[in-house]
This record gives sequence, structure tokens and C-alpha cells, in this order.
Amino acid sequence: MLVDYTGRIAETNEVFDTTIKEDAEKNNLLIRDEELQPKLIIPGSGWFPKGLEEALISMKKGEEKEIEVPPEKGYGPRDVSKIRTYPLRKFRNISDLKPGVQVEIDGRIGTVRLIRSGRVQVDFNPPLAGRTLIYHVKVKDIIRNRLLRVKHLLKRRIPSLKIEDIKVNIKESTVTIELPSESYTTQGIQIIKNAIYNDITKYIPSITEVVFVERYGAPKKKVKTTPSKRKKSKKASIST
Repeated sequence: MLVDYTGRIAETNEVFDTTIKEDAEKNNLLIRDEELQPKLIIPGSGWFPKGLEEALISMKKGEEKEIEVPPEKGYGPRDVSKIRTYPLRKFRNISDLKPGVQVEIDGRIGTVRLIRSGRVQVDFNPPLAGRTLIYHVKVKDIIRNRLLRVKHLLKRRIPSLKIEDIKVNIKESTVTIELPSESYTTQGIQIIKNAIYNDITKYIPSITEVVFVERYGAPKKKVKTTPSKRKKSKKASIST
């Protein structure tokens, strides 16, 4: 299904995510324009908090409501064992080190919580761990058509795509996909294609084969047209 939502933290009323442009601007959220549109949510996929996905199962197209997600069905409780302290010298290659910045250390991504006396405290809990979340959601559409499902699975992986620019053909258990040429240079496109294959075959079980088609060719030259010259009409003279 396609869902518009705004998520906020129950304890502070702080908005942390939204698909709605007005809510993003009102709360000073830096979200790219292509992300400010209804999101594809498949209950049971694990792409969104479990509590949110479960609540969406019974909702119908056009329905709107608030959903409360406790930590155990959100990002889990906070685990103090996931908060570690490191010497400041371990971060010498990071120029903008400050509380709130995400860093990668020892193969894990964490958030800097405190810098003091040559020591840096890093929290490896998810940023929303231990928080009760409130989602205001509206179901914009429920996608039953296989072709549209494929297109929205593609857009989930490449948000900059426009649904109308994606060419998809389904024949029996094979889907053939032709992406717009500007997507060929997307960073990590081969990994993304593999993820798209996994998504399609998992969530549309009747499809077992995915074929990607790329077309290359010289751009068509524009034919210059010159305005046609009008012939001057001769005036007829009448003698009396």
C-alpha cells in the first residue's frame, strides 16, 4: 500500500520523519523532494516499525488515523551496553565531531553523545530506541496490479524515478524492466538491481525472473526549421 505519514516522538512531540512537504518545512526537516511523497509499505516486510506495519493491515484506502507504537514494537528498548567510550584520538580524521553526529567505528555506526576530557561517548542504539512513537497515517492507495507493484518496488530503491518513466512488461513469470537512461549512472546501481530482484520475487511470488534492459544510442539531432517566406501577392489594377 501507499501511505502518507508524519511520525513524532510521543514524549517530546518532536517530528522525526514525514512524507508531507508542509510538515517537513514546518519542522525544519531536511528531506529531499523525491522522498516527500507517499511511501510503499508492505506489512511484514520490516521496512518500518512492526507496530506501524501491523496497524496498517486492517486499514482501507482513504482511511486516516493515529497509530501509537511502543518501544517493543518500534526500535526496541535502550540498551546501556551499547553505549561505549573511546579516546578522542580515535576520531582524529573526523573534522566536524560533535554531539549528535553519526560516526562509523569498529565497523558499527553510532551517534556521538558526549565529548569530555579527551573522551568520546558513542551510542550504538538506534536513535529512536526506547521511544514511544506516534504516526499520523493516511492510506493513499492499495496496489493490487502486478505491474504497478513492480514499479513502486523500483521507486522504493531509486526514489528519484518517476513512475511514468519506468517501462515494465510482464509475461507469465518474467518481468522485463527498462529504466530511464539517467538511472544507469546511479551509484551502486548493480547492487540496487540485485536488491530489486530480491524484492520483486519475494513480494510478487508469481514472478521468478527479472530482466533489465539498457538501451544506448546517439542522441537524436534536432532538425532546424526555417520559416517559409511568404510570396508577395500582386495587386490587381482596374482601369476605367
